[in-house]
Amino acid sequence: MEPQKWVDLVVSFSFGTAFILLFKLFLKKRSLLELYFSLAAFVISIPYLLDLFQIDPVIDLFQWGKLISITIYISGLLVLIRESKPVFARFPIYLTALPFVSFLFFPLLINSIVIKDLINATYQGGALVVTVLVFTVNQARAKGRRYYIIGISFISAAYLSYWLYLNRLNEPDLIWITEILLSVGILVTLFRFIKSQQVQ
Repeated sequence: MEPQKWVDLVVSFSFGTAFILLFKLFLKKRSLLELYFSLAAFVISIPYLLDLFQIDPVIDLFQWGKLISITIYISGLLVLIRESKPVFARFPIYLTALPFVSFLFFPLLINSIVIKDLINATYQGGALVVTVLVFTVNQARAKGRRYYIIGISFISAAYLSYWLYLNRLNEPDLIWITEILLSVGILVTLFRFIKSQQVQ
């Protein structure tokens, strides 16, 4: 098997696992938080799974998958922020779907490399910063917070190495490093997140 196929296998396995575990949790709790996070994992796993089986889609699923997945994830973060507030201070639940409005503009951006990369980097960076802030505040004194720290550190390393080095220098042969870092970070964070949600 080619090295890229091994990367496809690892990424599709990690995000596929995330989708299954989060969706099972959604079926159990019926929480919008788990639904958004599971859908984000599902969407990003599709391009890697199709590439693993050498299925050529008509559109660039990697670009669409990244944009759609990070948008759904941002909606999940909005749910997490909403649920962390007292009931009287919570904003309406429908506002968590506000990031979906950006789907209307994706067809106009997808063919422009500079704008597409800028949007992707901004969305991913914003989601990462909010994730760090939310989990730092919510898990500051919680037991097992080191798993969040380890997981988010891997994800941060993947983001920084890709956008600050590999993407700028156009090094496609080394992108697998960021994909592996992201997969490890997602799995570590996921298992701790699911465990914390199950005890609530």
